[in-house]
Amino acid sequence: MKTEHMLFVKGCMLLTCYAKYVDDTTVLSVSKDVCDVALQTAADYLVSWAHNNGMMINTNKNKELIICFNKKVNARDIPPLCINKNNIDRVTTFKLLGVFVSSDLS
Repeated sequence: MKTEHMLFVKGCMLLTCYAKYVDDTTVLSVSKDVCDVALQTAADYLVSWAHNNGMMINTNKNKELIICFNKKVNARDIPPLCINKNNIDRVTTFKLLGVFVSSDLS
């Protein structure tokens, strides 16, 4: 037996079997090695998973924040995170669940 659902979105009625929506996914990588590729690997997996489940990652809305306490390391020397062949914008602060996080944790 096929189940159908009526979905109302801002006055539009859609007849559909399912709806998919994802927002605000956070991925974190902690490492002593600034060249560690764990975060890139996780991002690649997330893109693949989203594609396999009929979703897309909006690279324009993604941000990368680096927190590094090693004074000898320049964040500009760390390879950028890349999603769908696009470098993700690197920021020094962002808002996560209502809390502002900065690269120096101030």
